[in-house]
Amino acid sequence: MRLPKLRPLEVVVLREERGKVFLLRDPLGVAPEVVLSEKAFYIARHFDGQMNLVDLQVSFMRRYGELLFREEVERLVGYLDENFLLETPRFEERWKELKQQWELSTVREPVFSGSVYPQDPLRLKEVLEGFFELMQIPQFFRLKGIIAPHIDFQRGGGCYGSAYTVLKGKPSPGLVAVFGTCHQGIRRPFVLTDKAFRTPLGIVEVDEEALYKLKGSFPYDPFEESIVHRREHTIEFQLPFLQLVWGKGFKLLPILCRPPLEGEEEEEEFLMCIEAFKEVLKERGGFVVVSADLAHVGPQFGDPEPIDPFDLPSLARKDREMLSFVEAGDATGFLAYIRAEGDRRRICGLGPIFSALKALEPVKARLLDYRQWRDPEGIAVVTFASLALIEGEGDEG
Repeated sequence: MRLPKLRPLEVVVLREERGKVFLLRDPLGVAPEVVLSEKAFYIARHFDGQMNLVDLQVSFMRRYGELLFREEVERLVGYLDENFLLETPRFEERWKELKQQWELSTVREPVFSGSVYPQDPLRLKEVLEGFFELMQIPQFFRLKGIIAPHIDFQRGGGCYGSAYTVLKGKPSPGLVAVFGTCHQGIRRPFVLTDKAFRTPLGIVEVDEEALYKLKGSFPYDPFEESIVHRREHTIEFQLPFLQLVWGKGFKLLPILCRPPLEGEEEEEEFLMCIEAFKEVLKERGGFVVVSADLAHVGPQFGDPEPIDPFDLPSLARKDREMLSFVEAGDATGFLAYIRAEGDRRRICGLGPIFSALKALEPVKARLLDYRQWRDPEGIAVVTFASLALIEGEGDEG
C-alpha cells in the first residue's frame, strides 16, 4: 500500500493536558482546521506519496514501540481526505470548484470579519480608534508610505496604531498600493487581483487602470494566480485602518509578494516588475503600505527548543540591526542581512519590505514602534514593527 501525499499545510504545535497536539491549517482555505494527536501527526507527516505502509509501520514501531495496524492508517487517510488535506481527486475537484467561483466573483469577501476583528461596523471603529488613544501624531514631510504589522489585532493593535497615526489629518493619495506577504506558495514574485475588497466598513475599489497598466508592463500575467488573494489576510488586515483614516477617498492596488529567490532580485523579470511599480506609483502619486511581520521563532515554526524570555533582548537586537538597513533605505543590505543568517529567524515580511523599498527608491524610514509577542510557554515568538517611509533623506517637520 503506497501512502498518499499530504498537502502543504501550516502546522501549529499546541499543548494540552494530554500532551502535545498538532493543529493543521490550510493556507488555501479549502480545508477546515484539523487537530491531530502526536501519534496521528507522526503518521500523517510520512504521507509523502512515496513511502509504503510497511516502511511506515517499521518507523512507527521504532519510535513508539507499538504495532501500527493497516486499519488505523486507512482511517486516518479517510479522515484527512474527507477534510481535503490530501492531494487526491477529491481535493482537486473541490479546488477546481473554488477557482471557478473566484473567477466569477467581482468582490473579495472578508475572511476574518467576526473572528480577528468585529463584524459590526460601529464596534470595529471603536476597536480601531482605541489603538490610537493617547498617541501623539508625528509629522513627516514627503511621507511615501508606512510599514505596519499583519499579526492579528489582539496582539498587534498598538503597533498598527503607531503606523496609522502618521496618516491622521493627511489627505488621501487616491491610490494606495499594499505590498503584503503571501503565505501560500506562488510561482511568480508578485500576484495581483482585480477584485474589490469588502470589509465591515464598506467596499474598497481597486484601481483598474493602474492594475491593467501593470499587466501590460509585467513579463507574465500577474492575475494568473490571483486566487491566492481569496484567503490571504495580509491585505485584508490593513483595509479597515485605511478606511478609518481615509474613508472612500482612495483606490487599492493589492500586491502579494514572495521573498526573492537567490539571485532573482537581479534577474530581468523581477526588475521589470519593480520598474512597473515605480512608474505607476510615480504617475498616480501612489502611497505605499507594507504589510509585514518580522521574526517567527520557536517550536511552532520548526525550532527545536522553546524561546526563553531571556532570549528576547537578543532577538530584539538582531531585529534592530536588520531594520537599520530599512531605515537607511538599503534594500540590498536588508536582503543580504537576512540571507547571511540563512533566514534563521524566518522574516515573514522579507518579500514586501524588500520590494517596496526597491519600488520607492530613493527612500528612508523612521522606526515608530517595535514589539514582540511570546507564547506563555515559549512555543512561538513573533516580532513586528511600524515604520514611516520617507522620500530621500526623510526630513521631518
